[in-house]
Amino acid sequence: TSKGRDVEMLVSVVGATSAARSSPCCRGIRLGQQLAHRLIFLSAAEIKIDDPSAHRNIVVLCHEVSNDVANGIFDVNNLLKGRVDVLARCVSSALWVSNGIRIDTTIYLMLSPHNITVEVRGSRVKSLTPDERTVALYLQRTLWNGGGKDYVDSQRNDTGGREILSSRKTLRDARKGREAMIRRIRVSHRGKASLPGFVLLRDDHLQARLDELASSSSGADNRDEGPLVWMLSETGDPLWELLEGRKREQQSKRASSPNAKENRMTTTATLILGNQLGYSARDEELLRGTPFVREVSLGSLSLLTSQCIAVAHHYLDRLFELE
Repeated sequence: TSKGRDVEMLVSVVGATSAARSSPCCRGIRLGQQLAHRLIFLSAAEIKIDDPSAHRNIVVLCHEVSNDVANGIFDVNNLLKGRVDVLARCVSSALWVSNGIRIDTTIYLMLSPHNITVEVRGSRVKSLTPDERTVALYLQRTLWNGGGKDYVDSQRNDTGGREILSSRKTLRDARKGREAMIRRIRVSHRGKASLPGFVLLRDDHLQARLDELASSSSGADNRDEGPLVWMLSETGDPLWELLEGRKREQQSKRASSPNAKENRMTTTATLILGNQLGYSARDEELLRGTPFVREVSLGSLSLLTSQCIAVAHHYLDRLFELE
């Protein structure tokens, strides 16, 4: 019958497909796809990649960060609360390119007023994906393991005043919701170590970060030019014009010297930005009073912090095309 022929045809098609899938050619293709997928998520440490000599630092000054966020107590399904979405987008913009990680970049999220910094080093991270939720989970585990658990435990023994306030239903419900969220966070990160490439730095502040740059950064081409540090501002000098001048200098040196390796740029470039709140008055005073910090601009149009990071990366990529 017609129905029987249709069944026979379906069986033959399925059999042919199964045979094709088991063929050496298809097995090789699947193995290659699996290997390529695995390589995307390998860390630089696993594949023996050293930190590049031309390194990039992204420093984001994050103001008015709540105690809860600084201790990893936030809902990864509601990143707008506490503006964790800004932190996650900055990390993603700083480290990700299409199907890969920028191993030459480190981003520092400086959480004020807590003097806590989350350092994320591109050459060490693995299994990181660019979506905000995954990045937020990584940040949460770093902050939770770094002191969030102790912070919550200390609050358990300090309920004075809260019991009186909780007599109002809205406050009582809010407290119950927060406690339920903390229980979920405990379960999510229980027994899990901090993730590769994510480091929590305590007692860290902007002056200490600038001092470290001054002591550890060297100038380009073995000349004592000092660290290359830019403070992003709408009123600064155009960043691309500065980089174009630097690129012309490199082209001239390469043309005049037969040894290109000696002329390879090894400067560590550092970009300092504010979060959605911009700089504080103290930040501006400190940065503008530091001799090696130069105020630069991407134009008169105000951009998101994450967008500024992406544009600055693009400029630097063009600068280092000669490498």
